Amino acid sequence: MNVLHIHQDYPDGRPYPFTKAVANLISSCELQDTNIKHTVVSINRSSNPFSLSSKSFEQGISIVYWAIPLPFLYYFSMKLSACYIHQKIKHLNIDLIHGHKLTSEGVLAYFLAQKMNKPYVLSVRGGSDMHNIRRLPQHKNLFSKVFMQAKKVFWVSAWAKVPVQKILDIDLAIIAKTSLLPNICNINLSYPQQDADLRHGYVTAVSYHQYKRKGLAELIEAIAAINKQNSSIELTVYGSGDAVYQTEIENLIVKHNAVACVHLKGQVSQQVLLSAMSQSKGFLLPAMNETFGMAYIEALSVGCPILYVENTGIDGYFNNVCIGEKITAVNVAQLIASITKIDKNNAQLCNSIKKYQEDNCLSFYTAEQVGKDYLNNLALDNLNSNTLYSSKQAEIT
Repeated sequence: MNVLHIHQDYPDGRPYPFTKAVANLISSCELQDTNIKHTVVSINRSSNPFSLSSKSFEQGISIVYWAIPLPFLYYFSMKLSACYIHQKIKHLNIDLIHGHKLTSEGVLAYFLAQKMNKPYVLSVRGGSDMHNIRRLPQHKNLFSKVFMQAKKVFWVSAWAKVPVQKILDIDLAIIAKTSLLPNICNINLSYPQQDADLRHGYVTAVSYHQYKRKGLAELIEAIAAINKQNSSIELTVYGSGDAVYQTEIENLIVKHNAVACVHLKGQVSQQVLLSAMSQSKGFLLPAMNETFGMAYIEALSVGCPILYVENTGIDGYFNNVCIGEKITAVNVAQLIASITKIDKNNAQLCNSIKKYQEDNCLSFYTAEQVGKDYLNNLALDNLNSNTLYSSKQAEIT
């Protein structure tokens, strides 16, 4: 069996931004089942229609495709790109196609599946997919069809289930035929857990150029406000970035008189960050528009309570577990209230996370388990059939 993975931001040797989420998934699958081959079509978007190009790399083909962020050209440019990709891969013996985002790679997978008469599965990544669904309302029916004709839908962002279902008018019966697919997290399940009474201070980690999207400005103001109430709460900020952004963050610290309670520590290794988390009372990251957020899982793996935002990041994965505080909006008032609760209930939160660890629940996010679950989900369905859902559902245009 040969699975064709279509993914943007794949590490293919080109000078484009990349992430390792899908590469890590493929690596895990290859270690567990050598009978399944994984071929990658790494796509890189360009607004220049004459820049179409392709080149081979170790795991497949890297393609620069044409697409511009204009709604009325979206369908045409994606179909043209699918034709171009088809010409480059039609000689390959493909059994299944996986588009790793609903509104881009999934659309390409949909068109390719029609051309190659092969089934496809897709992933939903909340940040980018929700952005595109809202930005391209005239293509709602296309996205609905892409979703409903997929053999399987994997939710990387668990929180996206409800908004995707509502906006695209997806039947709840179809939602039930989907599975969670978290990003693989590099965690040590036997990391020593620090007792709550030995923990002190709070930590966060951001790339400086993303500090606004990560809610750091509001977080600094909230920490400063709490300290004005005769509390002694400190926040250590780990990260790095251009000097201009670092200066903006430093100015915010000065503006809110938080020099004594907010500390910039710069970039550190993952091990150093994990150690800092393991000794802190909480990992505070009120990030907006977060697809998954592996840092939250890393914090939980060392017994550290977390603060996160509703309908983003890892929201939806821990509905029945007491792991920290979830805020509904990134504002100073909510942050003050939630940080105060974490501080007051720290022992209870740490014990809850420790119990969750002891039950081996965090293994769900390890490379071995994510790869195993993914392969099992592919094996559950009859992949020789192009139609999973009813013909009536598939007729939506």
